[in-house]
Amino acid sequence: MNQSRRSFTKLAAAALPVLTQTLWTAAQPTQHNKSFFKGVQLGVQTYSFHEIPNDGAGHAEEIIRDLLACGIYDCELFGGPVTPGIYSGARPDPALCPKPLLGCAPGKGGSMRNPWAWVFARKIDEDLKTARARQTHFWETVPMSYFERYRAKFDAAGINIHAFNPILSEAFVEDITDLEVDRLFLGAKALRVKAVNMAPRLSVLKRFVPAAEKHGIMLAVHGHSKTWDPEEFSNEASFERAFALSPIVGANLDIGHYAASGGDPVAFIEKHHARISNLHIKDRQRNKPGVNEETGNNVPWGQGDTPIKAVLKLLQRKHYNVPAFVEYEYAGTSEPVEEVKKQYEMCKKMLA
Repeated sequence: MNQSRRSFTKLAAAALPVLTQTLWTAAQPTQHNKSFFKGVQLGVQTYSFHEIPNDGAGHAEEIIRDLLACGIYDCELFGGPVTPGIYSGARPDPALCPKPLLGCAPGKGGSMRNPWAWVFARKIDEDLKTARARQTHFWETVPMSYFERYRAKFDAAGINIHAFNPILSEAFVEDITDLEVDRLFLGAKALRVKAVNMAPRLSVLKRFVPAAEKHGIMLAVHGHSKTWDPEEFSNEASFERAFALSPIVGANLDIGHYAASGGDPVAFIEKHHARISNLHIKDRQRNKPGVNEETGNNVPWGQGDTPIKAVLKLLQRKHYNVPAFVEYEYAGTSEPVEEVKKQYEMCKKMLA
């Protein structure tokens, strides 16, 4: 007998929480590694190692070297160094920024918000078209053994790759092919990650949901603080729009960006912890109210408006299975590995 639309909707609504719980429970780690401290899994977003170029050449050995130097054994793998993309991989002009590994001033390799803006310098004109074609060819043809071998190197070092952050997913890639999308998630499965973390616009995100559902890989949205743009992810309402697309969709919550947007990361985590792949831990100032610009700078910890300690203590107190990964994104006084080590040690002090 055919069901009415109303009865079908009721059944779907009843099944949604069960499906969500099943998917996210399956995605949780089976054991904690050596950077699990006082009840919280700590780690790093490997973008933090800014000396490693975003040239898609692989760089597994260099990333592992930096992780071991920091004493960190869990990470979110940033795709820039791992797979071909559209970034130039070039450091800024030394005349503008003589020490780019300490961060750069606005207009000299950095921006008002991010002294590491040069890391994301894109190729232009014909170079961009060539790079995009190379990227498409890579994803449509790469054997999955590439990702399996990549993961094996981390396994040999005792390091977990919790999530993958591919640069393929950025908002400007609206010409992405269906085959690229599908094989992105196949690559994530070969890496044996729990989630694919990405920062697309809402319209682009919708293209990734079917592949995430097909392959059973969490699709975790990374937000910034552009609250005025309905296509961006920033405040709670925008994340909930993403969650509504599918039980497979979650959040890669950056507590610095969320605080800059005027939100309370502690409240968000308490409400949505079951949908969070992992956190990015950084300190940012709040954006100026009423201004359609990300004016809140990334700053050394303790100088901004982000409740880092309160977030870490919440994870500890509530026993939430949500990894907290350092993301180094302020202008430092030493090179990236040393700054990441400082932040990692600060996390441990806050939890002790």
